[in-house]
Amino acid sequence: MRKLRSAAALFLLASSAAAQVAPTWFGAWSAPPIAYEPRIRDALGRPFKDETVRQIVGVASSGGRLRLRLSNELSDTVLRIGAASVARLDAGGAVVPGSVRALAFAGSKSATIPANAPFYTDPLDLPVRAGERLAVSIYYPGEAAPPAHAQMVDVVTGDQTARAQLASPLRARAPGLVSAVEVSGSPRRVLVAFGDSITEGAGASPGEQMSYPDQLARLLAARPSSHCWSVVNAGISGNRLLHDGRGPNALARFDRDALAVPGVTHVLLLEGINDIGKISDPAKRDQAVTADQIIAAYRQLLARAHARQVKLIVGTLLPYEGAAYADAEGEVKRATVNRWIRANRSQFAGLVDFDIAMQEPGKPKVMRLDSQIGDHLHPNDQGYARMAHTAAGVVGKISCARR
Repeated sequence: MRKLRSAAALFLLASSAAAQVAPTWFGAWSAPPIAYEPRIRDALGRPFKDETVRQIVGVASSGGRLRLRLSNELSDTVLRIGAASVARLDAGGAVVPGSVRALAFAGSKSATIPANAPFYTDPLDLPVRAGERLAVSIYYPGEAAPPAHAQMVDVVTGDQTARAQLASPLRARAPGLVSAVEVSGSPRRVLVAFGDSITEGAGASPGEQMSYPDQLARLLAARPSSHCWSVVNAGISGNRLLHDGRGPNALARFDRDALAVPGVTHVLLLEGINDIGKISDPAKRDQAVTADQIIAAYRQLLARAHARQVKLIVGTLLPYEGAAYADAEGEVKRATVNRWIRANRSQFAGLVDFDIAMQEPGKPKVMRLDSQIGDHLHPNDQGYARMAHTAAGVVGKISCARR
């Protein structure tokens, strides 16, 4: 009996020690999968074949190790990866000499990602800083049309994953297979900014990390009382709450793109303007939604967040009078939704009143003229800064201490 007790004690001690050294992962960057898009603006327009694709990713949280999440979740066919690497970028966006590191998959340089599945790289001992950018290069030995988030990437012939400088790269909008960057390190609070193009940062200066989530991350990091936050941008331009637009609808993707982010504690929801916008395509007129349906969608997301012990912060819908798909009926819906959000703020972990912050003085239905790109729908860098400061006033009041 004494031997059994001793064995049990040793087992418990070993289990405790293993638990102490097991890494804790936190979301640090995101580009939710959309679908294969060969015909969008600036697109490559064809599948990859015997080519290396270099994608730029960011890191919103410091850590000692990282791993990358690759997404084949929206494809019904397997995807072959011949090799992959990661490298540091300097302030000018060039690869730092000597920083290229090979990535592995269960110890192998290559991988086959099953249909409808995500796939992690092996963890890599690579200390990273919050705000740092990395270049990820992936070699596709055969024909591949990944259903990933389209973005500006560099495409070159052959396997150039080991090179710091790519030979004769072609710049094009094409799938970036990395859907998330995760880091391990000290405990963090993770905020997922979930929404459409206004969250993704359409209209911001390209490559300058000027979306409102990017600017919010920097504001929080600069304050000693709120430096604990890692802000992950899960916005998809053209996304909608209730119908598939660009990418799966918000109700379909919420669990994967928000609630499943490692370490997530809060979600900041800003979505619905694309549902409200006037539908010009006769074939999609049956997709028109009411304000009550949008509110019901918010209730669904709130219930699902609470079921996972994740707190939901909600942002009011921005002014959009003058936008291409704006009309009087849509404005009534927007006002109704915003009134409901304000009246029910006690149900949420916070309310970010983007609507008030972005109103043109004297014209509350119009987005501030000095803070938009001219389409009356998307903010410019200054507008996203205004949004970030508004959000920081809410998020920054949440204690960094975990309860």
